Amino acid sequence: MNIALILNYKAATETISCAESLLEHCPLLNHILVIDNHSMDGSEEALRDWVAQKSLENVTVLGSPENNGYAGGNNFGIRWALEHLNAETFWVVNNDTYVDYDAFTPLLETLQQNDRQFVGSLILSADDKTLECYGGGKLFPLLGKAKLLGKGETPETMIERNEQPDYLMGCSLAFTRRVIDEIGLMDENYFMYSEEVDWQYRAKRTGIGIQVVPTSRLFHYGSLSSGSRSAFYHYYRNRAATRFNKRYYGPLFAFISAFILSAITAIKEIRNPNLIWSGVKGAFKGVTMSVK
Repeated sequence: MNIALILNYKAATETISCAESLLEHCPLLNHILVIDNHSMDGSEEALRDWVAQKSLENVTVLGSPENNGYAGGNNFGIRWALEHLNAETFWVVNNDTYVDYDAFTPLLETLQQNDRQFVGSLILSADDKTLECYGGGKLFPLLGKAKLLGKGETPETMIERNEQPDYLMGCSLAFTRRVIDEIGLMDENYFMYSEEVDWQYRAKRTGIGIQVVPTSRLFHYGSLSSGSRSAFYHYYRNRAATRFNKRYYGPLFAFISAFILSAITAIKEIRNPNLIWSGVKGAFKGVTMSVK
């Protein structure tokens, strides 16, 4: 069974729009799981009302008992699908996206050729249809930063260049049950940011790869869950970056990157000392967190 998972947090209208586009254009999806990540704002009820009013037998709304971030919410849905739906193929889709054609079949066909990989789509801006990223991005670990691959380029240019990302965006990420059986689920200790990157790097250690499927394209409205200049953003983004570095490059590397990332945050937010402090706290908290 082929399952799409859409994580909702206080954005029921956008989530419904995303799900309806998948229902309309992706016939090989057998079921859509909408996971409300403990929104506590009426979102779960609105989503259930939508399913009931439309009599959607191939859509299930799950209410997570707590907000455990991107990884926790999607893991909750994956576990449920494995237990109740005999799911074999999963497609994680951001709720602030939509499709206007069948973007799932190319992903499925690629996984049928090799089920030991993650596959991702081209992500285009919903506003002006320009390329936001060619599947994912490039990592600069010591800086604690990543750069979207192909942003502003044309899809045709990127296809011709054939440059591959270091990781695939969780905005559109497909994989098989076999991958889960081999490496497990996402690390929920990140809470936000780097979860899917960590997952893919963990998979690489066992020979599981990644692949961009340029014939699969989603349109993206932009982040709905966090602001790009909030204390929340700086704390969790920096914490995730240094924790990731500690796991894959060692404690000393993570410690050095925490200083560099703190300096970068200070330069960017020089007029906002509270934001600087949140970023610094996050960077060094990541260094102290346990990793395996």
